[in-house]
Order: sequence, then C-alpha cells, then structure tokens
Amino acid sequence: MRKNLLISFTLLLLMVCATDSFGQKRRYGYNKSRNKKYSNYSGGRTSYRGVGNTNYWTVGASINVLNYYGDLSPNNKRFSTNYGETKFGFGITGSRMVYPGIFLRAGYNYGVIEGDDFDNGDENSDDASLYGRYLRNLHFRNKIHELSIGFEADMIPNNGGVRGRFPINPYLFAGVAVIAHSPEAIAPATDQAGNPLDEAGQWVKLRELGTEGQNIDSVGADPYGKFAFVIPVGLGLKIKLHHNLDLNFELGLRYLFTDYLDDVSNSYIDLDLFGDDNLARAMSERGAETTHAPTGADRGLNPTVGAGDISTTSPYTHGSGYTPNFENSRGGSEQNDFFLTTQIRLVYIFDQKGATRGKFR
Repeated sequence: MRKNLLISFTLLLLMVCATDSFGQKRRYGYNKSRNKKYSNYSGGRTSYRGVGNTNYWTVGASINVLNYYGDLSPNNKRFSTNYGETKFGFGITGSRMVYPGIFLRAGYNYGVIEGDDFDNGDENSDDASLYGRYLRNLHFRNKIHELSIGFEADMIPNNGGVRGRFPINPYLFAGVAVIAHSPEAIAPATDQAGNPLDEAGQWVKLRELGTEGQNIDSVGADPYGKFAFVIPVGLGLKIKLHHNLDLNFELGLRYLFTDYLDDVSNSYIDLDLFGDDNLARAMSERGAETTHAPTGADRGLNPTVGAGDISTTSPYTHGSGYTPNFENSRGGSEQNDFFLTTQIRLVYIFDQKGATRGKFR
C-alpha cells in the first residue's frame, strides 16, 4: 500500500513539474533562434549609453602660457628664450573620437608673446651676441589669435567607451593652423633727427610702418602679412578626474612660416629712405635712445659722439650697431620664428548618460 502511494505521489510530482516547464516556455516565447541570439549577446549598451560606442565628443577650456623664440631671444641658439617674458592666454578646444584612441580636434587659442633687447642684452659682455642686443635696443609684443585643426592620438587606445578610458594616458598631436598677429612696440619721444613724435610713449603697430623698408619700392623687401600659417605639434598627458572630466597637460610647439613675429628679420636700411615718415624711421633703428621706452630706465649710453656707443650721420644720431644695407645686420633671416604653448585644460566628455534596458522579455 505504502509502495503504491509512493509511486502515485512520484508520478504526480513529475506531472506538475512538466506542466510548469511547459508554461514557462509559452510565457517567455522560448525558441531555438532566440536562445542563440541571447547567448551571443556581447554586452554593448546594457547599463548606460557610451559603452562600446567610442565616437564621443569632448569640449575643453585651457589656460595657456606662451614663450617666444626668435631674433630678440637672449642669444643665437635655436631654443633660446627668456622665461621672464612668459605671457598668459586662454583657449577652447573641441574634439571627436573617430577611431579608438584617435581624435579629430579643432581649437582657438589666444596669447601674447614679447621680446626685449634691454632685458636680453648686456652692455658689459664680451659676448658679441649679448653686446649686439644691447646696442640694437629693439623690443616688441604680439597678440596672437590662432585657429587650428588636427589629430590627437592616445598612446593607450581606448576600446571601452567613455568610462573605459585609462586613468592616465599620454598623447601626441599634430595639425595645421593659421594665426592673426600684429607686432607692436612703444614709440620714443623723437626720431633720430630730433623730430618729436605724436605717438611718443604709445604702442604702435609695426607691420604698417615697414621698418625694414617693405613699403619702399627701391629696397625690394616683401611685406609680411597679418596672417601666417603654422604647424602645431606636441605631446600631452590626460588625467581622468571623473567619468565626465579629464585634466590635460599639454606642451605644443608652433612652427611658423614667417620670420616677422617680432618685426625683425634682416637688415637696416638707409634712414634717408624713410623720407618724411619720422615714426617709421624711429621704430626701425633705436640704438641711440638713452632710455628704455617701455620702462623709462636709463640705458647707460655714452652720449659723446665718437665714444663708441653713439655715432652721428648728419642729420641723424644712431647707435653704433647700425650698419645700413648689410645683410642680417638687424636680425637673422636664416630661421623662422616660433613659439611654445603650454596648456592646462579641463575637458568635459559628453557621455549621453541614461539607462538602456536589454529587451529580454
């Protein structure tokens, strides 16, 4: 009797289990093809948008530091600069990842560069370069606006979307750019003949003056433009602060296709050729000025004619470093100018957050 009851209970239990299993199959629409689809699911966009989708956008804002390298640098070495003349600027950058670890980026940067022979020369030096800068006594500042486009490549490619990026990632970048620039300098009180200048003590734009004879047909010097092409290249480091924020440190070299970032490139011209343009003549050759125009500091010149510091060619008084029509007597035309931009950039990453359920039912 007990044996028959046990067999009956066992059969009943099996029937209940079979019925429940069939019901589950009908409820969830189970079939072979769907089961195969689920088993091959790779995880793509299950918990948030961005995983598996590396084509995301970023936007960043930076504080820039600019250093100038050119004819008014402290010496003739290619990478010579005066860090005391470091100036600040700012920038905005946008980018889109077009391939894992590769970004197409564009940006705008603004900054100021400057150079000054008074700071970089030395009246007591035996070095011809330092003493020559002291005699030349030129200075400039240049406000630079830059538009650029190029590529940025992470050293550690990211295949995991926004939140899958590495905490620290070095990168390289290169591109093309155009700058708008206009070098300026402070005008002295008079020109070399003692004619007073209305612009005395003011910053004046040098490009329009043609300080190396660019506006004089007989000189044959080509004027330089307000715009110049640039090749920006450099490296950086990305630090992940949050799933939506990065902090970038970037060092970028700007190679220029001009030698007139500082308005200095080649030779002095005969001062008579400026005619009645007293301002252009005064800004072209400044060796005889007894004070430093930007600060008013005494240059320590010996005003006695023939003493070596100042010489006279009627009706002009000029510095003894003045040699008209002698190649590279004012600057060095063999190499173009360039500048270095150091940036600290805060970058926001567009994650398109929001839960996306997997449709299992």
